[in-house]
Amino acid sequence: MTKENLIKKFEFENLLIYSFALFPLAFLIGNLFINFFLLLFSIIFVSGLFLKKFKFQNQNKFSLYLLLFFFFSLIINLIFSNNFYLTLPRVLKFILIIGSILCFSHTIINYRKKIFIKIYKFWSILFGIVLFDIIFELIFKFNIFGFSSIIPGRVVSFSNDEMNIGHFFLAFCLIFINFVHTNFKNIYLTSLLSIFFILISFLIGERSNFIKTFIIIVFFSFFAYEIKLKYKFLIIVIITAIVSLTLSLNENYKERYYNQFTGMLFNNGLNHYINYSLYGAHYKVAYEIFKDNPYFGVGIKNFRVESFSEKYDNLNHSYPERRGNTHPHQIHLEFLSETGLIGYACFMIFILVSIIFSLKNYIKNKNLFQLSSILYILVNLLPLIPSGSFFTTYSAGLFWLHYAIMIGYIRKT
Repeated sequence: MTKENLIKKFEFENLLIYSFALFPLAFLIGNLFINFFLLLFSIIFVSGLFLKKFKFQNQNKFSLYLLLFFFFSLIINLIFSNNFYLTLPRVLKFILIIGSILCFSHTIINYRKKIFIKIYKFWSILFGIVLFDIIFELIFKFNIFGFSSIIPGRVVSFSNDEMNIGHFFLAFCLIFINFVHTNFKNIYLTSLLSIFFILISFLIGERSNFIKTFIIIVFFSFFAYEIKLKYKFLIIVIITAIVSLTLSLNENYKERYYNQFTGMLFNNGLNHYINYSLYGAHYKVAYEIFKDNPYFGVGIKNFRVESFSEKYDNLNHSYPERRGNTHPHQIHLEFLSETGLIGYACFMIFILVSIIFSLKNYIKNKNLFQLSSILYILVNLLPLIPSGSFFTTYSAGLFWLHYAIMIGYIRKT
């Protein structure tokens, strides 16, 4: 390779590194920047193919075939959508997502391990800044920019009015723990971090994201750390004790976590929770929409219109007037109501095949960054637990970022 080619390769490599390193910052700034990065990654990938800097290896082809299968199901949904123009932007945007995932996979497959460690290092630094800001807000009731929550027991940090910092915390906490573990090799330090992060997630006040954070950290600790089983259970006991103590001493957290959620659920049962909660109203109208449109649904992003339809005024729920929303706050009901059985089946086939191959690769190679992304994907597929819309820029961006990490580490066998 000539000196000129080496320089060009180095420049192209740096472009990939810096672009991916800065990507999580977009989730703190806004959706416009998330879309900008998705477009940038797709342009880089297409340019790399055109300039012959990228080559389609078997791993890239495997990812492409899976993504095209899911994309085809979105095309079918577009054809049968109640409102073509509401669905079209999300279908077209998935082309950018495909380009971004393939670009990310190429980077993992073709560049040295230390290159990706640089990316994870920057992500960890950014997460550390967010962590500091969250702690700052917990102490002073406003973040370093002066943002504060209007809801008692909630932390907003850099997300301000969006109030989704708990989702960002969920998405990057295991990457931070992995980076620390990779560099310090101290099981006691990473165990303490795991406990600390679960408590911070609890104090952020986003109930669904706290449950998911708790699950992924506990499962990660059980499978990734080589410590005695009794110590792993001791960690869970300590966390449970501290959370219970906080609930008993702080009325705001008691109201959010117990009175509005666990107390209603465990004292009165699941049916009572669904019939008397706001989320339950969304769940029920989503189910009714699915029953009325069982095969193809009403179309992606059409729940926001259909849920307000007069035909559901008499919804069998204590608060039928509160049924309408932009999405049903549950990923399975979102797919069933908006894509029907056909779209839901295609998504489940696509994601389960991806997870199975990724798990096989993890069992063989024990890559902890891949494991963290597998757990993130799995926890976002849990039924009943409320979730953000799968097709929004923020939630989808984080989901597909972790999907890219999960699928990118698959090696040819």
